[in-house]
Amino acid sequence: MSNPPTSLSSFVRLLAIALLVGLTGAISGCAGTARGVDTSVYSRLQPAPVAEQKSSDAAAMVVIRYPAMIHEYAENLFASSFAINAIGGDVPAATAKAQTSRIAQSLVEKSSYYAMSLYRELKKVLPENSVLLSPHIIAWDKERQLHSRPILASEQIPTVLTIDFNIYSFPDVSKMMDSPPVTFGDLVTPMIVVKSSRWIRPPLSGLLIASPPLMDSTWRQEREESDKQIAARLNGVTRTEVASLDFIAFLAERDKSALGLPSRGTGSQGSVAVEQYPLEKIQMNGSIVSNLETDFSVDPFDRGFVNGASTRIVELLNSIDHDRATFLARQAALNRFDAELAQVFFVQSADESVRARLQLAEALVAAEKEFLAAQSNSIYDGTYTGNYGIKMRKIIAAEYRMLEERRRLARKQNMTTAIAVVALAGSVYGAVASTAASTAAVVAASGAVMAGSVWALHKSFGTRTESEEVGRYFLARMAPTFDRQMSVQMEWLESKELITARGFAEFRNKTLSLYQARVRSMTVSVDRRCQFSYPGFNQPGRWFGACNDGQASGRGYGLVRSGSGETLEFIGTARAGLASGSGGMIINRRNQLGPTYYEGTFSEGLPNGTVRVERLGVSPALRQYKKGKDVGRGDPRQLQRLSFTPTTVPTRILNP
Repeated sequence: MSNPPTSLSSFVRLLAIALLVGLTGAISGCAGTARGVDTSVYSRLQPAPVAEQKSSDAAAMVVIRYPAMIHEYAENLFASSFAINAIGGDVPAATAKAQTSRIAQSLVEKSSYYAMSLYRELKKVLPENSVLLSPHIIAWDKERQLHSRPILASEQIPTVLTIDFNIYSFPDVSKMMDSPPVTFGDLVTPMIVVKSSRWIRPPLSGLLIASPPLMDSTWRQEREESDKQIAARLNGVTRTEVASLDFIAFLAERDKSALGLPSRGTGSQGSVAVEQYPLEKIQMNGSIVSNLETDFSVDPFDRGFVNGASTRIVELLNSIDHDRATFLARQAALNRFDAELAQVFFVQSADESVRARLQLAEALVAAEKEFLAAQSNSIYDGTYTGNYGIKMRKIIAAEYRMLEERRRLARKQNMTTAIAVVALAGSVYGAVASTAASTAAVVAASGAVMAGSVWALHKSFGTRTESEEVGRYFLARMAPTFDRQMSVQMEWLESKELITARGFAEFRNKTLSLYQARVRSMTVSVDRRCQFSYPGFNQPGRWFGACNDGQASGRGYGLVRSGSGETLEFIGTARAGLASGSGGMIINRRNQLGPTYYEGTFSEGLPNGTVRVERLGVSPALRQYKKGKDVGRGDPRQLQRLSFTPTTVPTRILNP
């Protein structure tokens, strides 16, 4: 670390820099004390047990996605995008680039740490091996620009709910003490997005809960992913690429217009709208935060956010049909083992040969889920109790004591020293010694250095160094996770098999070999060239399921795309290439914000009879249809709901 310059000109220059960084925040914030709300809006929810529900052993209940690393190629673009798309206000051009970059990096580091609190709580209340972690690396390439990709294979497991989690800090350190959302010391600003399959609430494209700043970009990404999946299936392939983290998708956007998505508050019911999780700056218990270095037996983030958020997730899980939520994902997972079985899956045949083959395949997917759950446990142990957790708790505790000093000075209206402490906050995030040097000059020049400020300065130097090392600790912690030898016992029918592997790639190779050695022939097959049509579109699509003379006939899944780009998906029964009988239909129209969903009975490709209709922004309604025309209110006693529970799939009762 270099010593502060001693010449007068250098001193004046450093003083000017520090004043520029700190003056606005000190003046506007002297009356304030950088406080947040004690608890989240979720804290008022009453905990409830997980409801008993049938679910496939191959499916997880929750996967938590979060930013964990930044590829060196993406560092500059990530930091600049973070400043350009600042939440809470604009970032002045005079803000030090090094500080903004460091705050961007701290977002990744702290998101990794705080995500473990949510993981631990959900793991505590949900069945064993049903919660997975999916850390992402932020990357850049010419084709996708700024994006993220998963480090583990967790998102290849069928999952009921996907949670995107990150914490947020405003990029401008001079605003740290004012109103924008911030994560520093005892203050945490969590952001979440909760999604499921688009078949859960089709008009929402699977988006259930979102922090408002992320809502539009998440919606656009979900619609784009849906279009890509449909296009891939129409071309006879299954899309395997995973969408970016929703926060990264938000940062990657430029000058997009507002969509005007309908939204509602937590717990409110009625219209089909996205539930908002407000952008909360939560203030954790200071006495606990200050002692995190020596005692982390009590997590201050639990009371502030995690306990209530976990309760809301359980409520969602209790209200969702798990088979409906994982139906298409299970088919995609089966496709990795057996493309023929994946086609037959849509038929939901009760044939014994199909049942035996399906049970074996899903047992292998369940084994993969268990292996990934063990990897998730290792990630948690390393992140929370290992070197990474030790370093992060030291940083958080030091930040808290620095923030408390700032609060004390603000109450005393001591502007000169308050400026120094604001700049000290920047030095924690600063990646270069000059930032700390300028701070030291201001503190020395003020003539009002107090014991607390001296302590904060000293701690900021040590904490800044530790911040730079956190990334290396993270890598060192994660690498053994992939190569650690683990064993999983797989059971199907009357057989048991112990699979031992070092790393997931080796484990998957062994499961594939095991499947190929044990697989039985099936007496049921499907026509891969089967057609499915919709009267409103000018060209036929594809049908995955029972077929007769090249036309959809029986149970299956159909897709159609019109020449103008409108799309239709249908799950249910068909005849002569058209929807006929009970089923569900999602139609994406041009110039329509959200798709329309019809569930009930169909005839000649159109709704016919009592049908449940869901549209964005209005309450679901039961209507009576005649040859596609709405003729009045429907009779609930005549509604035939779409069933996603295959008769051939082994299930378990969820009750931890």
